[in-house]
Amino acid sequence: MRIYPALCLTLALMLLVLPVSGAPAFPLPFLSAADQDESNPTTFVNGENRFGYLYVQSVEYTMKNMDAEIVVTYDIEPWISFLVYLFGKQDLKKRVLGILQYPEKGYESVQDVSFTYIDSESAIISVTNAALDNQDNSYWIRPHSFGCTIPTLTFIINADDIKTFTNVKDMPKGIGYFRS
Repeated sequence: MRIYPALCLTLALMLLVLPVSGAPAFPLPFLSAADQDESNPTTFVNGENRFGYLYVQSVEYTMKNMDAEIVVTYDIEPWISFLVYLFGKQDLKKRVLGILQYPEKGYESVQDVSFTYIDSESAIISVTNAALDNQDNSYWIRPHSFGCTIPTLTFIINADDIKTFTNVKDMPKGIGYFRS
């Protein structure tokens, strides 16, 4: 019976020490701009790229007519990464969908969202009806807001048509593109 208090104390110390050992690897929202790493342009002073325990690095849309395959790249706080591994990825999936804000509500077309892949660094999501078909070989991605600021947002229409934006939170006008 004497081992139980020692085991509890050891576990509590591990939970306190583990976050401290992994903390310098991630941007801290309370540091001033002078303390931030200038070599990493995706480091934000106030944690704008943070959604819960995720730090978003990039979002990449690969458009296939009206459908999209979306790759989200992120970092997880190290002490949370263990919990995701231990308890499963259901909360991680909710967080990724919270970043992307899919499925969109209020539009007549129904969007089907499904995960193709998810791990502690990235997720691949398929979205049907992510764009509207204008019936003239052109498509339009509706105005959209994300759950946090996306440091690098890329739209791959085809090998010759790649659009890249930085520090995007809202797309108030949407994006139009042609498909051949």
